Amino acid sequence: MKEEVEIIEQDDFNEELEKQFLIFNIGSEKFAFSIKNIKEIITKPKINKAPNLPDYYLGMTKLRNDILPLISLRKRLGYKLLEAENDELIEMLHLREKEHIDWLNELESSVRENRDFRLQKDPTKCNFGRWYYSYRSDSFGIFSHLKKFEEPHKKIHQIANKALDVIKVEGQAAALKIINSARDAELKEIITLFENLYQTIREEQRETAIIFMDKDNKQYGFVVDKIDRIIEITNENIDLPSQDAQFQEYLKGIGKVGDDFYLIFEESSLK
Repeated sequence: MKEEVEIIEQDDFNEELEKQFLIFNIGSEKFAFSIKNIKEIITKPKINKAPNLPDYYLGMTKLRNDILPLISLRKRLGYKLLEAENDELIEMLHLREKEHIDWLNELESSVRENRDFRLQKDPTKCNFGRWYYSYRSDSFGIFSHLKKFEEPHKKIHQIANKALDVIKVEGQAAALKIINSARDAELKEIITLFENLYQTIREEQRETAIIFMDKDNKQYGFVVDKIDRIIEITNENIDLPSQDAQFQEYLKGIGKVGDDFYLIFEESSLK
């Protein structure tokens, strides 16, 4: 009787386990793994390159007494590596920073040379502004830091109209004084914000490794951007993928929770 109860309890446990899914991020997308075969979740460890592996394998790592391969899920799915993506973002932001330095220099030159200032005065329409007001990030650190740009960025663009209005009434010297003051205040603040943003982007580049155990008790892992949460998805809310579904060859199903859909990967097919 005791053995029968234990079997029933184990069946109940397995049934509950089948409903649990780990949600994780690749870029702005969220995907899912069943937690059934997940052994542990760790911060991306030190990885050693290894020969004769597919290009989406990052290499091998040591986890306690085991040596196991780690796969970049980004590369496996055709995304850029997070490091390369962040390098491109930082490179673009360096250009936007330089543009604001050049912008204020051009404003000063136009005042000194008594000619029209033709650069963008609207903070929402400069290159940075167009990016800033359309950019979305799941990173709280990046999001909260970007909010600090709002006021100084608006203020520096307002300097153009302020200086050009003052020159008509008080003359060139008064306009140049406004510009130099902006260089020491608003522009300096923006440059500092850019420097801090670069650091924040690099610090947020802390990927996570999901470690699995296969049927032969061998471990392997997938590196993802970050873990979101564990949720329950019942069988009736999981549909089979269509033949033309994105990543169809790797999918176990497509789960629905409320208005959200998650592509559920079959981990063994990604190896």
